[in-house]
Amino acid sequence: MTEKNLLIKAKRRAGRAKRWLKRKMWERNIGKQYQAWLAEAAVATPGSVPNTIAIAVVVPVFNPPVSYLDVCLSSVLNQSAQHWQLVVSDDGSTDAEVVKYLNEFTTKHAADVRVVVLRNANGGISTACNRGIAAVTTDYFGWLDHDDALDRRCFAEFSATIEGQLAAGNAVDIVYSDEDKIDTRGNHFELYAKPDFSPELLLTQMYLCHFTVFRKEIVEAIGGFRPEMDGAQDFDVALRLLPNLHNVVHIPKPLYHWRAWSGSTALTIDAKPWAQQSTARAQQEYLNRTFATNADDGGTATPSKVPGLNEVHPRISAAHLVSVIIPTIGTANAAATGRFVEDAVSSLREMETKVQLEIIVVTTGEIAPVPGADKQVVYQTESFNFSEAINTGRAAATGDYVFLLNDDTTANETDPITRLLELGQIAGVGITGCKLSYPDGRLQHVGMVLLPTGPTHVWVAKPAKEPGYFGSVLTPRNYSAVTAAAMLVRTNVFDELGGFDTAFAKDFNDVDFCLRSRAAGYRVAWTPYAHFTHYEGATMARKRSDPAEQALFDQRWAAAYALDPYYSPALNQQLQRTYEAL
Repeated sequence: MTEKNLLIKAKRRAGRAKRWLKRKMWERNIGKQYQAWLAEAAVATPGSVPNTIAIAVVVPVFNPPVSYLDVCLSSVLNQSAQHWQLVVSDDGSTDAEVVKYLNEFTTKHAADVRVVVLRNANGGISTACNRGIAAVTTDYFGWLDHDDALDRRCFAEFSATIEGQLAAGNAVDIVYSDEDKIDTRGNHFELYAKPDFSPELLLTQMYLCHFTVFRKEIVEAIGGFRPEMDGAQDFDVALRLLPNLHNVVHIPKPLYHWRAWSGSTALTIDAKPWAQQSTARAQQEYLNRTFATNADDGGTATPSKVPGLNEVHPRISAAHLVSVIIPTIGTANAAATGRFVEDAVSSLREMETKVQLEIIVVTTGEIAPVPGADKQVVYQTESFNFSEAINTGRAAATGDYVFLLNDDTTANETDPITRLLELGQIAGVGITGCKLSYPDGRLQHVGMVLLPTGPTHVWVAKPAKEPGYFGSVLTPRNYSAVTAAAMLVRTNVFDELGGFDTAFAKDFNDVDFCLRSRAAGYRVAWTPYAHFTHYEGATMARKRSDPAEQALFDQRWAAAYALDPYYSPALNQQLQRTYEAL
């Protein structure tokens, strides 16, 4: 039955209603774990944890509200960890109240060797941070805005994490935590439960933010902060470090509190309009360093339609032949003349203007020739096996990438293969997925996460304008899996993995392939810039997964269900298709 069948439509509506009711029930209970975590912070005893790895924090100061500055510095002084360093780097503050406060603070803590106060002429935030770094005596340090605050357990958590990594023989480059916001009354809100390290997300979003601790040695090796990047100085540092990062560790706990007030970008990007300009410069320089053949042609970083967010498009660094593999049985499109596969081929030919394509149509049995196809390969079978069909197409492919595409898709925007290659060419990326929408515009695929309930399409059936969790629908990022309805794969990776596993004839073949790719050391990336309409079920509609294949998948990947690096354990593991805090 197709998606137009009345019974299918009714079941879809019932499913949406069920999920809506379930979500409302959960919304009454979300936040309990988060609130308990915040309550525990209030009773953490300062100086009670004899941590072995000392953490330093640099606080650049320039004329903040004194009340916020006091909360900020007090949050460091009252850390439960015993061993730390606080470097206050005053950048020539001129506000009399701030000057008075810093004078009194310096006198009050003169006997505490852990506290250093630097007083200098104004040079900008990067200069103030560099002065602070020069005074740091620990191996690991972070920085803190002068109006923000740390959880009392922050240094203890970071110290224990680094100690554990070092004990396991792992050098640590960066450690970062989750964060939330605090308003002018001290109320906590907007928890950001971040994914584990996602290099492709970092291209467009400085999601590490605070609190992030760096190994001092690697920051000094790149020359520290650059004054010309003030406003995005931390993003610039992260992007300059990105090519050589080896071990970036995420602590899934909100250890940093970002102050939201009229002078902070936590409340609105309009508070610092120059920050987005600096961000674009940092991103453009990263592109030029990484993807350019000449000095300034590494791609583009330009403002998107979303305030405060830039679109980043790396230059395709070499000419590529992409082999497009489209399995089909030649189903007729009742809404138009011809077959679905013809629409898929013609739209791809029309919309992709930059990359050379080799389109291979894999037909189940003999069908009439498909216009626009370079090759038409017959897959003879009495029992259809999607994995076998894909592998049959690969045997006929000559490209250095293969693009797997369902026959019930049409390209929605210009140059979708080019957009996929922007990420697919990056070292370490083996698979790249894209955005798929239903014909009515609702989201169908924007990445997959592994939950105890199984592989889950995030934000499925949400409206087209759904931004996702902290913009997850708007920016490239990494996921555990993406759908093979439109999937770009390096050909050598496809071959290394032995192609799709034919044990999964109908279900889980793409997820299994993605998980095997990750196990082999390759990342799975996703981009919203490549966009297709997916008439899901138009050529094959199925009600539920095959029990035998479900059992095999569960047996093979059960351990991965609790370890999805891109879906935080601080998020709801039971509520499907959305992100909510526990």
